Amino acid sequence: MCTDVRLVQLADLHVSARTMDFAEELGSTLQVVPVGQQWSATPTHSEVETLRWTNARGYVAMDAFGFDWAACDGLNDAGLSIGTLWLPETTLPTTPPASGAAPAIDLIHFGSWILGTCATVQDVRDAFAAVQVWNAPIRMLWPADQTMPDMVKPLLDFAFPMHLAVHDAHGGDLVVEFLDGAPVFHDNPIGVLTNSPTFDWHTTNLRNYLNLTNVEAKPVNLMGVAVDPTGNGTGLLGLPGDVTPPSRFIRATVLSTVSVTAKDARAAVNQAFHALDLVHVPRQVAASGDYTQWYVVRDHDNLVYHVRTYDSWDTDSHDLRSLAVSDSTITRRSLPLPAG
Repeated sequence: MCTDVRLVQLADLHVSARTMDFAEELGSTLQVVPVGQQWSATPTHSEVETLRWTNARGYVAMDAFGFDWAACDGLNDAGLSIGTLWLPETTLPTTPPASGAAPAIDLIHFGSWILGTCATVQDVRDAFAAVQVWNAPIRMLWPADQTMPDMVKPLLDFAFPMHLAVHDAHGGDLVVEFLDGAPVFHDNPIGVLTNSPTFDWHTTNLRNYLNLTNVEAKPVNLMGVAVDPTGNGTGLLGLPGDVTPPSRFIRATVLSTVSVTAKDARAAVNQAFHALDLVHVPRQVAASGDYTQWYVVRDHDNLVYHVRTYDSWDTDSHDLRSLAVSDSTITRRSLPLPAG
């Protein structure tokens, strides 16, 4: 379970945010990746070329499960972000393509590839035209010369089903899903993404909540009986409060809709964190064990990546310019998240 939202009504301020909700402990760290790093997708071991690239954009990214080369979320020096969110409906082959002229990339490498090579939502759309996509199971991902963490071992035959939330510094918002073996693109004018079902289902489901508004209800005369509103927030009666993806999608959409002003970037970032308060999942609420392990807010204009964790009151703010991610002489490194 995860929620991603950009405050799309803030026309001159481009700020997005997401929660990372998961049951297994992710052990995430923040990767600082300068330009000029050499990368390779998971080898195909076939006649099809494995995609290799050098990242022309520097970025910061959140990793998981000890995969320090995998980006679950991140922001690059062009103000482009990517978030990977769970989608069980993902249908991609778990074996590499056996033919085709285009090189192949597996899904778990997408975050690093997009952050390292793209500057806009349109760049992301264009990039897909030149690759073949597959979804490598974990046993094919772990380097043979590295010790596998215990938390990864139960997942060896699992391939992560994900869809992608992409935002840029120009107000571009894109959802990429992988259905029937191919990428499907959705422009995302509301700036929201959660999990199952697919994105088009969620936008159709909005029709069930057209009554929601932050405007207060007025008293009515009901067959001679004066009926007054019960208190503030009456326009939001019926807002779903559970932690399912459809309900979180509705709450996040309402938050995106009503967040119409912010005096500056700091106020916008603050509003984004408070928006996440209404969609995060506390421990023990979901019997599955899922809870919000970390939260990020991305300032696409000022290139600052803000991170909080469940057990800490602190916020770490990572300025990409101060981290010098655009300098190829800087060493790639990882930084810890705020600790409890």
